[in-house]
Amino acid sequence: MTAAETPDHPEDDDGTGSADGADGAVIRETSRWKRFRLFMKDFRVRALLTLALLVIIAFAARGHYHLFADGWEAIKQANNWYVVAACVAMALAMIAQAEVMVVLLRSAGVKVMRTTANALGLSANAWSATFPGGPAISAAMIFREQLKWGATPVIASWYMVLSGALSGAGMAILGFGAMFFLSADVHPYSMAFTLVILCLLAWGMNWIAKHPQKVESGLLRVLTWFNRKRKAPEDRWHDKIRGFSDQLSAVELPPAKLLWSVVVSLLNWITEILCLLFCVHAVGATPSIAGVVLAFITAKLVGQAQITPGGLGPVDAALVGMLVGAAQMGSAKALAAVIVFRMISFLGLAIIGWLVFLWNFVRDSVDTQHFPTLRQIASGSAARGENGAPGAGGTDTAEPPSN
Repeated sequence: MTAAETPDHPEDDDGTGSADGADGAVIRETSRWKRFRLFMKDFRVRALLTLALLVIIAFAARGHYHLFADGWEAIKQANNWYVVAACVAMALAMIAQAEVMVVLLRSAGVKVMRTTANALGLSANAWSATFPGGPAISAAMIFREQLKWGATPVIASWYMVLSGALSGAGMAILGFGAMFFLSADVHPYSMAFTLVILCLLAWGMNWIAKHPQKVESGLLRVLTWFNRKRKAPEDRWHDKIRGFSDQLSAVELPPAKLLWSVVVSLLNWITEILCLLFCVHAVGATPSIAGVVLAFITAKLVGQAQITPGGLGPVDAALVGMLVGAAQMGSAKALAAVIVFRMISFLGLAIIGWLVFLWNFVRDSVDTQHFPTLRQIASGSAARGENGAPGAGGTDTAEPPSN
């Protein structure tokens, strides 16, 4: 555009100059936010933040280093039978977690073997526990593998939502129960309210599965209205919504399967809590069960952010603090119990998960001359022989592994 063609006052053309300025400000703000997110996703930034957080925790605990010596003495005197029981409880927790996946996916017509689901659960847990922001990597890995099993994106997303809701409801039930038994100021109707919400969610999921055409038509109407508001083509993204009913109609979650998924989801939490309880008894402490439950749930909530790998630091501090405060344990024994518990639930599971991941996803790509890159391993392309990574039989492509 030449100088003659450039209007001196753009706002005089259509009266929208101020709106364009507002849109420009929004775009600049969005751009700054994207740059910040990319900066925070940088591995070096995360590593420095993790190191800084650990240094801060170490500095804050500088006056309590004697607790580590006392805790180490308690660990050396730990009851090995309780440690074995804790390991068994954690193994059962991982099996229960995989069973939730099996029940929900099979109700959607996806044929998945229990061994495959358990292998994926252990592998995803290893990724989740090892890196800052690992849960996002873990969720993406689970989503990708479920697509390889034959699940559609809608079914895989449905699984993520429902399994998360079941997990959250189970934690809420255990938390309300623990606070109730501790005589905390929590009305028993709170637990009933959680159960009602869970039932409504299950009913809603079943209704959507039985009336997918109505859901699809409703989504199309909302999308059309949104496009009109944005002054975009009314049929924009309609092609992504169409076919939604065909995918979701495959879901059949009868009450019996729903009840079993709820039970198994609760068993996942209960067995993890049993693992912590056995670790506490292993170092010679006898706290209240309700106090241990509250300590476990508090640590889980703190670990949701997972600034450090596996919540290392914040989770341990929360566990020790709650075991001392809510479970009435001594500081040294609380620290010893947490160390034993984290050795099993964090370090032990991560090691096993990486071994399972290497066996199931990477072993076919191992070559004496070419080794897969970390990016190829993380994306799963190494096992499939994509992007130049050697696959099974040395070919460029390979069939998805079936266990």
